[in-house]
Amino acid sequence: MPIARSPHEELLRQERIALLRKLEELGYSIAYYVLRCEELAVEATRAALLAAGGDVELHRLPAEAQRAKFARLAMSSAIAVRRDKLLRHAE
Repeated sequence: MPIARSPHEELLRQERIALLRKLEELGYSIAYYVLRCEELAVEATRAALLAAGGDVELHRLPAEAQRAKFARLAMSSAIAVRRDKLLRHAE
């Protein structure tokens, strides 16, 4: 059963989704640059998008600050994916 939302909540949800879609390409570009692997870049981008989706402050920031904050999230996610890959490989 769908969750009942007020029109205002639904509008905020749609705005958040639109913002994440705009930031997705930036995140993938950063992750691919760091990882040089499409599969790992997708994993890192997904993690960054999930983190950004839960960040209530992100959508309140000006556009350039949103991009900068998401770029840091994408870089952190790419580094975490690289670290995890190296740890799995070392086992």
